[in-house]
Amino acid sequence: MIRSFKTPFTRPQLGAYHKGVMHYHYRDVMCNKSPIDIALYLHLFHAVKPGSFIEIGTKHGGSALMFRDVAKMYDFDTQIVTIDTAPPDADDRFDGISFVKGDVMALEDTFTQNALFDLPRPWILSEDSAHTYDACMAVLDFGATHLKAGEYLIMEDSVLAELDLADRFDGGPSRALEAFLTARPDIYEIDTSYCDMFGVNATTNPNGYLRRL
Repeated sequence: MIRSFKTPFTRPQLGAYHKGVMHYHYRDVMCNKSPIDIALYLHLFHAVKPGSFIEIGTKHGGSALMFRDVAKMYDFDTQIVTIDTAPPDADDRFDGISFVKGDVMALEDTFTQNALFDLPRPWILSEDSAHTYDACMAVLDFGATHLKAGEYLIMEDSVLAELDLADRFDGGPSRALEAFLTARPDIYEIDTSYCDMFGVNATTNPNGYLRRL
């Protein structure tokens, strides 16, 4: 058994917090990131100095835009790649971001067809796509095969269960994390320095900051 996914927020606090996240924009583009997780990503970027940041699930492109700007702020030559089944139309604001058409359930094909396995290391891989159990397991399996020791996989929105939304996603990210980490404890470690920076699992991604062993 892995540790609890419970956050320190009360249910009313968490509901209000989630509502804010779902309305959050970055540079007038829908972003859907929480202030705590933005702070955690800023810290993670500085610590890892990623050669590539690979996001699965683009939506409107707001988070990719933010991470592109974070890399610029740190003066990192990080490649920003975002994958979606229907990438948005990108204007000049999105210069330097690679929008890739691909499916979370076919990541091997997506990476092969778009030469993504050649992206510079180290990687940060962010799963923010369908949130279903199967999709999350597919990304955890992909990372087990292709991430190198010390690289990170961020499983977004494992808070869905505490918001009583997990049933919509067949258990969602938290079910996938619990199943994978219990069955294969030698692949990832939960990096509690991120999950617990502002309180135990005070994040919309409880137990979701994973370091490849």
